[in-house]
Amino acid sequence: MEKVERMPMDNIRKTISQRMKKSWSEIPHVTEDIKVDVTELVNLRENLNHISDNKFTYTDLIAKACVIAIKKNPVVNWSIEGEYIIKNSSINLGIAVALDNGLIVPVVKEADKKSLLELSKNIKELSERARNNKLTPDEIIGSTFTITNLGMYEIDSFTPIINPPESAILGVNKIYKEPVVLDDNIVIRHIIKLSLSFDHRLIDGATAAKFLLDLKKTLENPLSLLI
Repeated sequence: MEKVERMPMDNIRKTISQRMKKSWSEIPHVTEDIKVDVTELVNLRENLNHISDNKFTYTDLIAKACVIAIKKNPVVNWSIEGEYIIKNSSINLGIAVALDNGLIVPVVKEADKKSLLELSKNIKELSERARNNKLTPDEIIGSTFTITNLGMYEIDSFTPIINPPESAILGVNKIYKEPVVLDDNIVIRHIIKLSLSFDHRLIDGATAAKFLLDLKKTLENPLSLLI
């Protein structure tokens, strides 16, 4: 008989297991995908990184775009507590960070009050602290909307699991090149697919679609991220 190794879960894996089981069993998940032409976003990032000491990531840019879209569709920032709807006034972005032994979600508090540069620096600082196991308890609670990016792993599409007590989570996939018809010409454009999982008790399909459409419009016309 083949021998197998049995090992106990560490505390991080236990917490992840418990939270994901609770989320999947209690929240009716629905996921919608949208394709976005991010050619202009790619160009903007290259230009910013050419002139700035701060190196902007796609997560930074998408996080800022999410703030803009959430302001237009605040319900995706709300949550359910028992029989009550909690209308969160601040946008606190959870940014999923992969660790060697699991996943942690540090929180950018009041992201709606930050510029793109401030948001970028905050995300970098929290991500670095997460990887060095230096986050404080306050830095991993209070999120109202989470972003999880698997694009660097060449993932085309996935179904992210909602991070309770939130009601929505955005999955970011890889950027790839695709031929597109533009002004009756076939051109090569940079494309990304975004995957939004949402709590169908609170967020209807059309509401989620409106959020994704506003997010798409912002990312395809990214100069608004600098305002």
